[in-house]
Amino acid sequence: MKQILVAVDEHPHAEKIVDSAIELAGALSAKIRLLYVVKDPSVPARFVDIHGDQVPEHYYLDQYHRTVDGQVKKILKAGLKYDGICGVGDPQDVILRTVKSREASMVIVGVHGHHGIGKLRAIGDVARNVIDKSPVPVLAIP
Repeated sequence: MKQILVAVDEHPHAEKIVDSAIELAGALSAKIRLLYVVKDPSVPARFVDIHGDQVPEHYYLDQYHRTVDGQVKKILKAGLKYDGICGVGDPQDVILRTVKSREASMVIVGVHGHHGIGKLRAIGDVARNVIDKSPVPVLAIP
């Protein structure tokens, strides 16, 4: 296994996802590709926050760094190779395209938002579609 694609978002659950990826990548001597997806790059021009202010152009880049920078430090501390990718578009499509274009050997995604048996029935759309359509194994972290 050469590369593990790790899809993260700004949810606090991302820390658990990356911790699992670090453990697996360390055991397999694999590189981590940390992926954060921006859903729609045109949103900042139209989006207004609760105070009526427009979101600045650098909003998504700032969000990317707020999301992955702490995780990158943990990956580096573990002595692993990594790179960061900021994709644009529908998250499941970006994840699946990135698997192919970056020749990932495995994908790690998170499953959050539900508890107990409800989690099994209501895996998020993105995670479920990645699991169903991925050409490589997918590890879903609860």
